[in-house]
Amino acid sequence: MSGNRPDVESAQQSRSRSEPRTEPKRINVAISPEMVRALENVIEREGVTLTEALRRLVGYGDFVYRVVKEGGEQMTVTGPDGTREVVLL
Repeated sequence: MSGNRPDVESAQQSRSRSEPRTEPKRINVAISPEMVRALENVIEREGVTLTEALRRLVGYGDFVYRVVKEGGEQMTVTGPDGTREVVLL
């Protein structure tokens, strides 16, 4: 705490000036049954809340989108059945 020294500021105060704070935004959307199943799959496998499952899937999707669409890169998935390329239309 800086007390009565105006020349000293807390780390939190200086951080809040350099990093704008974004509040969560609530949205209401209709999703397909396939999307519901994808959310339920993450909830069951990871033991997380619906909100956390949605955050994760949106984050994964954003990563793939940026790599393929914005970065112009190719993305492949390798598993026991071989390698596949991820294609976004």
